[in-house]
Amino acid sequence: MSLSSFIAKTGQSPEFVAFMAHSGFAYFVVHQGFPWWAALVLAGIKEFWFDPKYEVNQNIWPDGVLDFSGYSVGIALGVFL
Repeated sequence: MSLSSFIAKTGQSPEFVAFMAHSGFAYFVVHQGFPWWAALVLAGIKEFWFDPKYEVNQNIWPDGVLDFSGYSVGIALGVFL
């Protein structure tokens, strides 16, 4: 597999796009001064309580873990950058 086809395939992956969206949002929020610990708590509540209860497609466990890990990476980047 060539590098260009790998990049194209990864960029079309719904999981990759969701991860980047969650991490980008969390980075922005923390970088703007929102406390990192509060952002982490709210991300956990949102992914593991709100989404399974209220999302139309009934978010399954692996999706919540992937989304929460995206938030966590964004929070870490917001704190350290």
